[in-house]
Amino acid sequence: MRKITLYLCITAFYLMLFACSKKQADELTEGNPTGVTTENVSYNNYVGALLTTKCNSCHGPGGADRGFWTFNGIQSVTAEPRVKTNTLVTMTMPVGGSLTAREKLLLTAWYDRGMPAN
Repeated sequence: MRKITLYLCITAFYLMLFACSKKQADELTEGNPTGVTTENVSYNNYVGALLTTKCNSCHGPGGADRGFWTFNGIQSVTAEPRVKTNTLVTMTMPVGGSLTAREKLLLTAWYDRGMPAN
């Protein structure tokens, strides 16, 4: 039993030591494989997937924080100014995570472009 515990501790140590850091993960995703730029970003080509990934677990139907705001497509975002404030100004959302520099850039560009669907 003692050997198993030691083995598990050593394994956990190595996993933490060699795990990908947040900075490394951001660097891996900073490329632009989708072709989305600040000039063509829209809800359908980028923002919808970003919000689904970052917001839906808490603010989607059945989520714990749906009482504050419920993510339910583009209308729920364009009608609620707190989404922009909480993600880009105060940066209090997403809770327990953050947006990469590229995500912030494209989300800001989407708001600046008038929140186009396409």
